Amino acid sequence: MKIHSTYTKKDLVNIINEYKIDIDTSLTRFNIVKLFHNNDYITQYNLHFLCDENPNKVLSIKEKNNIVLKAKQINSLQKNGFNLSKSLFTSDYDVISTALFISNYGDISSVRRAVKFVNEFYDKNIVCKISQRVRQNLMIKEEIKSNSVPCLQFNKGTFLVTFD
Repeated sequence: MKIHSTYTKKDLVNIINEYKIDIDTSLTRFNIVKLFHNNDYITQYNLHFLCDENPNKVLSIKEKNNIVLKAKQINSLQKNGFNLSKSLFTSDYDVISTALFISNYGDISSVRRAVKFVNEFYDKNIVCKISQRVRQNLMIKEEIKSNSVPCLQFNKGTFLVTFD
């Protein structure tokens, strides 16, 4: 069984770490795939899904650029105050349908931002589809952001202050 080419080295390293497989992650993708086949880790750890196309990598570079371009159009519409006459959109329906289309690709940050702007302005509730890995990264970033906000802290007790 051959590992599908849509799985990057980063994907394979995540799988190695998740299943605690004894493979050096500093190796190249080619060598990692070679070790998977030589040691028959695919059947041993039931990793048959690696033979199919990676469901998280459904966009080619051309398709991703098209999605980002649509998100940038919505973001520029927001910057000009949702004035349709100064944008490439002809109606509110076009804006909302574009937002619905790009919401399927919520792993891209500009898509999430564009959908947020459409939700706020048109009072909609369009939800971006975000993979579990990106969701975890966003939660970690949010936690770091909330912990770095300065706050007032009171300390009770007796303190000795000396002046020289």
